[in-house]
Amino acid sequence: MVGLNIYLVKVIQFQNRIFLTALTFSIAGLILLIVNVILGKINKAFAQIRKNFLKLSWIGIIGTSIPMSIVFYGLSLSPISNTFLLQVEVIYSMILSRILLKEQISKQQILLSLSSIFGICLITTEGTLRGINIGDLLFLLAPFFFQCAHVVAKNLMQKVNPIIVVMYRFLIGGLTLFPFSALLSSGLLEDLPTQMLDMIIFLSISYAIGNSLWYYGVKKIALSKATAIMITYPLIATFLAIGILGESPSTIKVIGIIMVFLSVLKLSLLKPVENKKP
Repeated sequence: MVGLNIYLVKVIQFQNRIFLTALTFSIAGLILLIVNVILGKINKAFAQIRKNFLKLSWIGIIGTSIPMSIVFYGLSLSPISNTFLLQVEVIYSMILSRILLKEQISKQQILLSLSSIFGICLITTEGTLRGINIGDLLFLLAPFFFQCAHVVAKNLMQKVNPIIVVMYRFLIGGLTLFPFSALLSSGLLEDLPTQMLDMIIFLSISYAIGNSLWYYGVKKIALSKATAIMITYPLIATFLAIGILGESPSTIKVIGIIMVFLSVLKLSLLKPVENKKP
């Protein structure tokens, strides 16, 4: 689902990317609001926003508003194949999980992370000494914000239903961006092509379903493990870009993509390291 989402964001031709981000996730949040009403969880949801307003706001703003705006804008600057750079999230997850959640890190995890970093260098430079593309830099930055929010969500979901957390993540994350998008352009809805609205609604539904399922998974397993499992989505987006948009990655970039993919795949298959008892 995430791979398809990336492809859709790339092909939606709308200049104000912040408004596109705000609209997409506000709709996704409203969809989950309706789902919570149907499931009879809405009263619990209202109670949780009073009890955990700061944590839910952190998840919404730090975990959605900032990084998704970065990704949406980055896709207007870089080819879809470069979204493999988002897989650096596995490394951020490993570090933050160790610091904040006290998850253990093995030497093998460190070596595989270094291998992934080398692959990232090949993707961004294509084997030459040149300045990094701004879009690529944004792809490397966004996962840090995702993980800063996920570590908070991981703990919060021990007492709050994941679908409620995702609902507030999207509602707060999307609605927060509307004032900023208005500063960049007036007549936002008038500027939005009618034929793109169906794609945006589909994109919102996809994000609502995909993130709800993923957060249920995060609740059950280690955050670093859950993050690593999501390595396949750039493959789907890249295949769509090559087949439909005609993108053609260079040989060096393909080698870098393979290195990142295999390193992160191996990371995802590693057994978790048990915490040592004092």
